[in-house]
Order: sequence, then structure tokens, then C-alpha cells
Amino acid sequence: MEDKDRVDLYKFIGSKIKQKRKELKISQEKLGEMIGVDYHLIQRYEKGINKIPFDKLIEISKYLNTQLEYFYIKKYASPQLISLNPELEKEIMMLKEIYGYNDENLIYIAKTNIELAYGLLKKERRIRKNAGDPKKKMA
Repeated sequence: MEDKDRVDLYKFIGSKIKQKRKELKISQEKLGEMIGVDYHLIQRYEKGINKIPFDKLIEISKYLNTQLEYFYIKKYASPQLISLNPELEKEIMMLKEIYGYNDENLIYIAKTNIELAYGLLKKERRIRKNAGDPKKKMA
């Protein structure tokens, strides 16, 4: 991994920590106390200045009530895609506002619906294929 990629990763993880921390209304000072570091170090983690030791990231995920994967998963829908589709953006904002969904919830919902649609389409395709085969009609 190149240095630029590493720095981008640290910044991405830091932004996810900050996002989740703010969602839960936890201050940098409080999170620092929870994991046994000074709040200045939390600031440096969130800005991507310092690499977060794995054991500290595990503690952070525990106190922020999230899985480790949360810090590495990028959004499924890119901002460019959403901005090209105002109706999609409107529906996403409604879900966030009305139901209090965060990005992790929305990713889960999207993934579940895609898997469900895939399963239904695959089943429909199999039924159509079998309908055209006289041997399978007899079975």
C-alpha cells in the first residue's frame, strides 16, 4: 500500500469514527476516557494524522456500538450517483429523517433488498426456462 493510500485510509477510518461518535453524541474527551487516551489523540485519529492501533480500534468499535467493518466499508451509492438522481436522494433523506436511519442501516437495507430481488429474478428466470422445456413440464 502506498503512503497516499495509507493516509487516505486513516482519514476515511477517522471520518467514520467522528461520524459515529457524533451520531451517539459522545465527545472526543469522553471517547478518549473510554479507551484510555487523551482527547487530543482522538482528534488526531479523526483527522487521519495518526494510525489507530488495532486494539484501540476494537475498543472504539465496542464503545461506539458498531462492528469493525463499519470503519472500512465505503457507501454503496456514490455521492455522484445520488446527485444524478434527485428522487433517490429525497428517499434516502426521508429514511434518515423519519426513521433515524444512519448510513449503516441504509447499507443493510439496500443490500437485503438487492439480495431479495436477485433471488426472485433468479427464480423467475428458472420458471420461464422450465416452462419452455417439454421434458421438465412432464416432471
